[in-house]
Amino acid sequence: MAIIQKMMDAWEAKDRDTIDQLTHKEFVMRSHAQNMEFSKEEWMGFIGNTPKTEKFRIIYENDDIVVCHQFMEFESGDKEAVMMVFEIKDGQVSSMETGATPMPS
Repeated sequence: MAIIQKMMDAWEAKDRDTIDQLTHKEFVMRSHAQNMEFSKEEWMGFIGNTPKTEKFRIIYENDDIVVCHQFMEFESGDKEAVMMVFEIKDGQVSSMETGATPMPS
């Protein structure tokens, strides 16, 4: 199973230990929609407190990079199509960047 699929499954299960093992100590998450950057600790703070996701799919992957897509629905009812790019370093996820497009409700 691909590292990103393992991480997404662990995220859904709220499995902090597995997520911690799969992410590099220097992990950084960049949200272009929010124009923000999060450290590993800050990002892991979102576990269990994220919008509903559906139709997650891996578009492309190799040993260095993974490109994914999913739809997110927030408590407000707002929906977004989210593209995610993950970089892999030393067998762990070292970074994640997201870009989001608002979807009609």
